[in-house]
Amino acid sequence: MKDEEIFLDYINSNYVRLKRKYHKYCTENGYTFDEDIYSDTILKCYDIITRNGLKDKSPQGIESYFFIAFRNNIRNERNYSRVKKRDFNITSDNIHTLYEEYYNENNADAVEKVLNDLFTDFCTLYIMMQVESNFSQEHFYLFRVKTLAKGMTFKKLQEQTKIKASRLKVIEVQRWLKENIKKEDIKKAFFKFYDKIF
Repeated sequence: MKDEEIFLDYINSNYVRLKRKYHKYCTENGYTFDEDIYSDTILKCYDIITRNGLKDKSPQGIESYFFIAFRNNIRNERNYSRVKKRDFNITSDNIHTLYEEYYNENNADAVEKVLNDLFTDFCTLYIMMQVESNFSQEHFYLFRVKTLAKGMTFKKLQEQTKIKASRLKVIEVQRWLKENIKKEDIKKAFFKFYDKIF
């Protein structure tokens, strides 16, 4: 029988007894017993034993190993942000109302979101049009691929396009944009283009 199976078999046979024992330990030491932590400790121990094995396979060895893991998990539980930041005054009865209030205070309404998305798309198109107007087709193509393809590195760009000095050409475009295109220019063009909306 594998180590993890020996562990699981022993814990399964002594589940209720160990649970009572650990509940008593928590009460005596000022911790709150949590059945989720108890169950989670079993799973974590199982995973670790699967990888590293179990040195002492005796009942005492298994109990000692499991207890140390449980004790560490119950102590560490207080440090997790889900516990530190939890408000115990909130119940399942009032969570929906509180969430709606939070959402309304912290999230933009639908119209504002559409406008933000529209502006982001407009910025991309504006910049691409400026590059296309001021550089060669090769420069424009390289810049477009590098900018719009997710996770595109200069090395991948060189391999994909087979264009020599592709990195330098993209950097040349980027430098020109930094020196010649200002956010204010894009905003003016945006409001001019979408004048009827505003």
